[in-house]
Amino acid sequence: MMTSFYHAHLTLVIGGTRSGKSRFAETLCSRLQEQTGLAVTYLATAPELDEEMKARIHIHRERRPGHWITVEETSRVAETIRSHPNVQGILLIDCLTLLVGNWLYEEQTVGQESSLEERIQKRADDLLAACQEYPHPVVIVSSEVGLGIVPASKEVRDYRDALGLMNQRVARCADAVYAVISGIPIDLKQWEVRL
Repeated sequence: MMTSFYHAHLTLVIGGTRSGKSRFAETLCSRLQEQTGLAVTYLATAPELDEEMKARIHIHRERRPGHWITVEETSRVAETIRSHPNVQGILLIDCLTLLVGNWLYEEQTVGQESSLEERIQKRADDLLAACQEYPHPVVIVSSEVGLGIVPASKEVRDYRDALGLMNQRVARCADAVYAVISGIPIDLKQWEVRL
């Protein structure tokens, strides 16, 4: 049952690769649009790096309803939420996985005195603040990357750690969190154990 979503301001939908998380998030937004009459803005974070990514992006575009608004931003998502004229109504951010990767790439190429972790943390704080300030429901899609083996390279470990910490922060702030496994959504807040 998706009842907790309908009262949620911030919802996180998380899952593995090809788990059905994006499709579930799109369905949530469609249902909410039916109930409220609000527009849906799809904020896409995927850069078109190669032909395979272009094909994936094309599949996502084709699957979305034609009347949804699409805004593409691979890095400055908080600023986009606050100031882009086309961001309106229900906001679907797909996905945090690529966004954090984009941030890491940018931050590693910038010589600054603060640590990489501190700079990513600052961007994360800004994104969460923008989502909490936004007047309508926000649905964020992300991947769970912490269930596999420890990556061999430092860069991939840094990415896994940054995304894992970001997912935890968003989940703590979210009113609803759904894990999608093999196309089946599970309401994690319903099963949450508090110690």
